Amino acid sequence: MNLKEKFIWNLAIGISSLAIIWSIWNLYILNTDTTKLYTKFLSDSKNIGTDDNLESKVLELETNYKFRDNMQFKISSDPADLNRVVAVGGNGSKRKKTLYANGIINRGNGRLTALMNFKDNTYNVDQGDSIAGGLITKITTTEVVFNKNNKEYIFSLSLKNTLE
Repeated sequence: MNLKEKFIWNLAIGISSLAIIWSIWNLYILNTDTTKLYTKFLSDSKNIGTDDNLESKVLELETNYKFRDNMQFKISSDPADLNRVVAVGGNGSKRKKTLYANGIINRGNGRLTALMNFKDNTYNVDQGDSIAGGLITKITTTEVVFNKNNKEYIFSLSLKNTLE
């Protein structure tokens, strides 16, 4: 081997030795950092996965929803009672063409008069009167019975038909 070849081999061995030493040093630093983080993880393992603020907020929401779930909702009047619907003006209103009871007046001595609306006019009718092509057959303090074409229609003004 001549001097030139010897120099190249020595240079290659030197650079390789420096690269190996550099890699060993980097692995040592990485290992010490990993060990520090792992020991910190083990010391804090009882608190991992818990967030005190989140846990308190969840408990607060659960108690709030349990309180709401125990609340009872009662309707004061029957929402399906179409006699209680207020017609809002306009020519397209259905109430304009239909018959409905507006109220019942007690005239004394057991005489009752019903306030019936038909085609935007209010009529005071007694039992036996004719309106809208039909006959008023019965008036009580809470309802009006109307017959037309052998069909009986009951207009109720009672609050007893409410849902509970």
